[in-house]
Amino acid sequence: MPYQPTPEDIVCQRETLVLLLSILDTCTAIQRERFLLYALYGFSYTEIGMMQGCSRESVYESIQAVRRKFLKYFSNHPDNGLF
Repeated sequence: MPYQPTPEDIVCQRETLVLLLSILDTCTAIQRERFLLYALYGFSYTEIGMMQGCSRESVYESIQAVRRKFLKYFSNHPDNGLF
């Protein structure tokens, strides 16, 4: 039988999505775009740099900035952990 999320699972998934989007809203547009290209679509730093006409290092710095925001949030709110 395929997995069927419970109503509680669906609520938790929505809450997680809202939380992740709220953290991404604190990022610049370019940070958010680079992070999503990397995290969701699996592009490499080099590929993103080529798409955006910037260096691999610029992409790396943008993605690290987003990671730091997530880490900061979760270190300040350990009870809201995703796992």
